[in-house]
Amino acid sequence: MKVYDPDPAINERIRRAVRYGQTRWAEVWNSATMVVVGAILLYPEPTFVGPQWRVIARLVTEGQAGSISITVGAAQIAALIINGRRGRETSLIRTLGCIGGFFFWLACAIGFALALPPLNLGLGLFSIYAISELHSSGRAASDMAAEDTFGLRKRRRAAAEEEAEKRRRARGGPVGNVR
Repeated sequence: MKVYDPDPAINERIRRAVRYGQTRWAEVWNSATMVVVGAILLYPEPTFVGPQWRVIARLVTEGQAGSISITVGAAQIAALIINGRRGRETSLIRTLGCIGGFFFWLACAIGFALALPPLNLGLGLFSIYAISELHSSGRAASDMAAEDTFGLRKRRRAAAEEEAEKRRRARGGPVGNVR
């Protein structure tokens, strides 16, 4: 079992928080949806023909939107598989994928909102997907903190130990561990 922190209480809290599948199913379904949407956009039939797509069609082609969607969704799925099955920590990739997914769905929702009227289901669905991705990015970011992805906790501990050592030396006390 991986040890995240030398303090047993902190390690147990982190271990419980990082378990695979605990709250990652939203990420799995969002990623799968992105891949499917990307595949539909890459299908040879024109997808951006409805009036609700006119704002989005001015910014990107169907091919570009489909490629972005498949790339981000596939990267998220790969990160989730690696993170959950092989013990390697890929929370940074998961976080970046969720943020990319959030902006993709948000762009779709804004495009549909700017194309009003007529009101359609896409506006509501894309908004829900954007909020779901934002929530998932928070979960992935908390996994990053638990895994100490950037080594901040380790550096703080080393700095605190170094500071304590300096204080001991300044007082003339023993150097090192006195156990």
